[in-house]
Amino acid sequence: MTRAHSLLALGVLVLVGSGLGSSMADARSHTYRLHVQGHLGSSTDVLDINVPWDSGKAGSPFNFTSDACDDIALDRLRWAWTTLQRIPEGRTVMIETRSESIRAWRNAGFLVLEPHHPDQNDHHSRIKIPDYIVNAIIDNNGRLTERDIDRLARQRGKVVLVKVNSDQGGLSVWVSRAEDHDED
Repeated sequence: MTRAHSLLALGVLVLVGSGLGSSMADARSHTYRLHVQGHLGSSTDVLDINVPWDSGKAGSPFNFTSDACDDIALDRLRWAWTTLQRIPEGRTVMIETRSESIRAWRNAGFLVLEPHHPDQNDHHSRIKIPDYIVNAIIDNNGRLTERDIDRLARQRGKVVLVKVNSDQGGLSVWVSRAEDHDED
């Protein structure tokens, strides 16, 4: 599966794991909306999803403790983030896993990750996670809680969760308050 297809699959998995309701009447009872936008390379194929998010249903898409992140454990994230906070912005550290090497650095309020697979034809990919999300995840042992979302939404309005860019496409995922997007 190409990385661009992986980006789209990530968006779909986030939606499936979030326990989404399907009716517009039900949508109005939700506090937040989950947004996933993406594209495949230079084509006109666009993913643009804006659906209600209910943290009380199914599993949360903000539980980063599962092994879905290709062997990036919470301890590795904690180590990398702690190390990056001690060195000047822009300096890098390497996170080694069984399947890849990940170059990590801080830039303009984001943790930036660049995976490299030695056994595959690498495509350039860059994952950007806002520092406030990284801190919340680390503070809650791998979970982004409803309380975190509430606090961040009050502070920021739009809560960016992740941005992924690749030579094969891009994806952005965020949460916003439902009342900011009600359609009458």
